[in-house]
Amino acid sequence: MVPIEICQQAIIETLLESIPANLIPNTLQVVPVFDRQSNRYQLLCQGWVKEEKRVFYPVIHIEIIHGKVWIQHNQSDLDIGEALSNHGIPKSQMVLGLYPPSIRQLNPTYASGTNELDNGDIKSIESRSCG
Repeated sequence: MVPIEICQQAIIETLLESIPANLIPNTLQVVPVFDRQSNRYQLLCQGWVKEEKRVFYPVIHIEIIHGKVWIQHNQSDLDIGEALSNHGIPKSQMVLGLYPPSIRQLNPTYASGTNELDNGDIKSIESRSCG
């Protein structure tokens, strides 16, 4: 298993490399938000469209939970799992958290993330949410 420090750096490098140089409209920007202490990493899109509509949403959200890299959200064209793999994180250490557990188990290339739940660690995962 790749150490957390290596995963953190790989995630940051992957996300920074994926920020587009130019957005249309040019009133939008992609902002990296990295919290190494909580192991949460996001790219946010923010700005205005035609100075009338506010835009603010996560493009990509990744967390490290129990030593595994959880891809929680991906609204980009980037194959984030492949990109992280190219930065040295094995897919077997990644969880496609944006899919339900029943779907994740169908892809043997990635970790299913169910071991954390089976070991009674659900409370620690739930405590990381706002719900």
